[in-house]
Amino acid sequence: MIGIIYTFGLVFVLSAVLALIFHKVFELTIPAYIIAGIVGGLFLEEEALLELLKWGIAFVVFIFGAKLEPDKLKHGMGGSILNVGLHIAGIGLPFFGVFYLAGFGTLNSIFVSAALVFSSSLTGTELSEKYATIELLYGRLAEATDIIHDVLAIILILLLSPVLFEVGMGHALSVAGGMFVFALAVRRYLFPWLFEISDSSEELMLLSGISLLVLMIAISEFVGISIVVGAFFAGIAFSKFPYNIELVECVESLKDFFAAILFFSLGALVAFPTTASLIIALTIITMTIFVKPLLTAISLMHYGYDKRTAYRCALTLDQVSEFVLILAIQAYLVTAIAEPVFQGIILATTVTMITTAYTDNYSGKIQDWLSRNLPLETPEGLQRYSTQITSELKDHIILVGYDVQGEKIGEYLKECDREFVVIDVNPEVFESAKDLKNRIFKSAKDDESWELANYKEAAMIISTPPQKHISEKVLSLDTEAVKVVRSNSFREASSFLEKDADYVMVPDLLAAEQLVDYVEEAIYGDKEVIERLREMLMEELKEEMEEFE
Repeated sequence: MIGIIYTFGLVFVLSAVLALIFHKVFELTIPAYIIAGIVGGLFLEEEALLELLKWGIAFVVFIFGAKLEPDKLKHGMGGSILNVGLHIAGIGLPFFGVFYLAGFGTLNSIFVSAALVFSSSLTGTELSEKYATIELLYGRLAEATDIIHDVLAIILILLLSPVLFEVGMGHALSVAGGMFVFALAVRRYLFPWLFEISDSSEELMLLSGISLLVLMIAISEFVGISIVVGAFFAGIAFSKFPYNIELVECVESLKDFFAAILFFSLGALVAFPTTASLIIALTIITMTIFVKPLLTAISLMHYGYDKRTAYRCALTLDQVSEFVLILAIQAYLVTAIAEPVFQGIILATTVTMITTAYTDNYSGKIQDWLSRNLPLETPEGLQRYSTQITSELKDHIILVGYDVQGEKIGEYLKECDREFVVIDVNPEVFESAKDLKNRIFKSAKDDESWELANYKEAAMIISTPPQKHISEKVLSLDTEAVKVVRSNSFREASSFLEKDADYVMVPDLLAAEQLVDYVEEAIYGDKEVIERLREMLMEELKEEMEEFE
């Protein structure tokens, strides 16, 4: 008991101190956990660290499985399959051959190739969720790619069971197949029933989810296969939408708890590299950070996606997967992996998890630089979702985003026969609203989108997504059009008004129906009406902020 208290005390005291510093200085937390692990590793035994890391990965994998919504991935699966195929053919197989010919043997070459191909579902999904509202297609592509990586990684773990767990391959595959069928049955019948009889109780949802996770992990341990296989299937069992929303919200804090353990343990396992482990680590790092994202962008463009979506998805795949860590750890425990290969994978994973935090932080600038400097474009005739302009755009309204608010505004504009154009990157928008005469399937960050929308001659621009970078883009446009943007923060909304926004939608103050009323007044009123409404909003924001303070 004292050992457990000591271990967790060290993990969270060091993590808390460094996370506070990094959050204040860099607004990042993952590097803080890893550096805390590097320091804490000096005081913890390797066996305890390996066990911590396995459990941290298992719980994170469970959360990822529970978040999956297969019906929402249909638009991204085809491109993601091509994407992963190119990773395997362009990186995995060639480097397997290189390391095998260099004398590393079959198993070690497989481990290095897996580290080169598979990306982290933990990091990738967190980054894709960050911009899911405005970059929905990009988020789905990233998530679909992670699913394929994870499924292939689980298959690889099962195929290597005779070496890693000393059980027959047929035994491992049949047990996993049975667990998968059981998970699907729970997902189809038991989970919705539990949801109904519990009256959506968060406590019961949490207990049910954790109970099934423990059961599946216990089965995995009993039959002699990896605990992450059971954890993943436990997540699948609770992934039925919309019931999984309650469970995911309940375990979100636990996910952060185990993610901290994962990153801390990873940092603690880093050792001073030998020449061989350094070469292996540098190979994995270089290919993962630079080559794999480039191949991703190329494959997605040739599947018909625009370059901004392709680059955005590529920037979520620049890290090594947690499943590779499980492979390496289990192989290390049974001495089936060479020490330099193990340390090279640990070092490469640590470095790529840190660099991912920074590439995410500067993803907009990186994406813009790539768009300007790389001579890559989606080939003409391959665009999967095309832009359509069927009328002359003059004295019109530009509507960014066509979600709940955007659709209500669009319906009103149709009723009053007012010309408008929609800018959106969600393919479902244009599939469900086929009667839209004018639509631009591009990001609102692209200058080309605004040129196509003829923004200089627009009467009004309404941006419904709450992302700050989209609102700032609208406010930076050199046009006389009335500019309406959205924000979820009172303070941010006030700053937008100071930057000459004519109106700011704040969900806590404004319902979708009220926004339509504003649009009506702004369309048919004069400048004095718009200014009066703007002043009223400023007063409301001022009152809210004073009350908050």
